[in-house]
Amino acid sequence: MRFKICVWFLLGLALLSVHDFRPSAVALAISPYEFRVVGWELGNLPDKWVHRAVNGARSLLDSPEHSPEPGQQAAQVQHYFQLGERVQEINRQVITLQASAQPAAATSRQIAELRREREDLTDMRGALRPEVEETLESAVADTLQDLGFKAWTGVFPPVDTALTGSPTVLILSPRERIERIEGGLMRTGIDNDARERIEAQVETDTELSALVANTGGIALYPSIVSDGTQLEYALEVIAHEWVHQWLWFRPLGRRYFESGELTALNETVATIAGIEIGQLARHRLEGTEPQSLAHPYHAPTTGEHTAPNNPVRFDFQAEMRATRVRVDELLASGDVDGAEAYMEARRRIFVSEGYPIRKLNQAYFAFHGAYGTTGAAGISIIGEQVLELRRRSPSLAEFLRTAAQFTSAAELADHVERVQP
Repeated sequence: MRFKICVWFLLGLALLSVHDFRPSAVALAISPYEFRVVGWELGNLPDKWVHRAVNGARSLLDSPEHSPEPGQQAAQVQHYFQLGERVQEINRQVITLQASAQPAAATSRQIAELRREREDLTDMRGALRPEVEETLESAVADTLQDLGFKAWTGVFPPVDTALTGSPTVLILSPRERIERIEGGLMRTGIDNDARERIEAQVETDTELSALVANTGGIALYPSIVSDGTQLEYALEVIAHEWVHQWLWFRPLGRRYFESGELTALNETVATIAGIEIGQLARHRLEGTEPQSLAHPYHAPTTGEHTAPNNPVRFDFQAEMRATRVRVDELLASGDVDGAEAYMEARRRIFVSEGYPIRKLNQAYFAFHGAYGTTGAAGISIIGEQVLELRRRSPSLAEFLRTAAQFTSAAELADHVERVQP
């Protein structure tokens, strides 16, 4: 039965992808790098469910004492992410060595040793990955059941994810205003030179603002979650993408692409819920009790937050919010060139403060501004309204079920105004 459900889900995704109105110039620019959704599904969905079936049969045959303890599963998961941190450190070391002025022979030997270590670590992670994926899926699924999302078949859609390189995405926006236009998915790992070539080609041929951006995850089925993250973030992204899948069967999710407002509404709802679910799943996995669960959304990360006792520190979110507000003002007045010059000047300030933003333009804000609780959203009415809806909801399940029925931002605004705390 679940297999049939998954097939219908994938057919629905395929039908959605038929309505692709990308300009031919955009298709031409991304074609060498395009991410093939159907090919990925055919290569991953069967493997995931075959592996799950084999493990299910093995668990029936194994005696209970051979089943892994929760502590062992948590240790395995932590080891997986520690290996990933070491791989990232090796990548940084290789880049540093390649740019150094050391003798070529010595540098080449060091780089070769680091690459061999990276290959060994990658193989180790690959061997651990199926078990780690199932452990994280179970942690999220069990958390969802506790929160009230259990159907007669269990959690629906079943929590299913693949820890791998998440695709990049080409985001487009008109230059005279900030409005997200989907350009297409591309494979992971595209270097900066290629990104800039793609962006330049699109901007020359279409006069749109373009950005090739990384993603933390994509709500295909199974969802794709970047493996270059830490445990807490990975759980939040798994939950975030599951919320998108869950919403797809409801009015809000089916209208994701109808307007920028509905995209922002979908993303903000999934972000708030994903963070809560992910934090609860981490505590379940680690066998700890939540002390102060972030509610209704998590605080900025250490690098983004201005501590109350250190007001001089650069506040990324506040500075990005101020930048977005000024850009909106310049664009509203018709000063497109002035807005673009201002964004480049601000980008240089962010870089000098330790935030390596490669490109800050209309497409950047169209992408990051869709998440209504971030600084890139500027003064986001939708973000504040969704946060207010969460504050007034007695449970996460009620918050999601209420939000899922909205078909426009106006309905959200009306609900928040009408339903007083």
